[in-house]
Amino acid sequence: MYTDLLICASLLIAAMEDIKTRSVLDLVWVPAILGVAYSVVVAYPSIELLVIKVAFVGAVALAFTYFGAIGQADAIALVFVAADLNPASPILPLLGTAAAASVHIGYQYFTGNARGVKTIPIKKFTEEQHWIPKAVISDGVRVEVSSDVNVAREEVASKSKDGSTVEVTYGVPTVAYLGFGYLAYVIYMAIFATSVFISLP
Repeated sequence: MYTDLLICASLLIAAMEDIKTRSVLDLVWVPAILGVAYSVVVAYPSIELLVIKVAFVGAVALAFTYFGAIGQADAIALVFVAADLNPASPILPLLGTAAAASVHIGYQYFTGNARGVKTIPIKKFTEEQHWIPKAVISDGVRVEVSSDVNVAREEVASKSKDGSTVEVTYGVPTVAYLGFGYLAYVIYMAIFATSVFISLP
C-alpha cells in the first residue's frame, strides 16, 4: 500500500509537469524510489515477480527510448508503474492509462490538434511544448530533424531562425496518462480490493 501511494505521488507530480512543460525533473521520482526500496526490503525474499516485471517493462521502455519513440521520463514512469508487488500490476494501471489516453487523444483529434502534420511559426513552436517537430522550413528550404523525440526540439533550435516555420505533429503527454492511469488503479484497489491493497507493502 505504501509503495503504491509513494509511486502514485511521483507519477501525479510528473503528470502535472508533463502537462505544463512536457518535461519532468529528476527529483520528482524520489518518492517512487523510496516506495520501491521499501517494497524490496519488506518483501524480501519474495521479490522474484517484482524483478521480472521491472526487468521486462524496463527493457521495453529502454528500447522505445533508444529508438526515440518515447521520452526518458515516459520510460521511467513505465518502470515505476510495474514496480509494485501486486500481480495485477502493470495490467490494471495500463488499462487506466489507456482510458485516459483515449479520452484526451479523442478530444485533441476532435479539436484538430492531433490530425496529421501541421506547419506552425517558430514562435508558436517555442512557446508551446506539446509539438513534436518533423522539419524546419527556412527561406523555402525544408530540413528534416531527428525522429528521436529526446533531441528533435534542440535540432529545431539550431536549424531555425526568425521567420522559420516548423512541421509538427501533436505530442501526447504520456507521463500524464500513466499518472492518471495509476491513480485510477490505486483508487480501484482501495475501494474494490481493500484487503489486497492494505496487505501490499
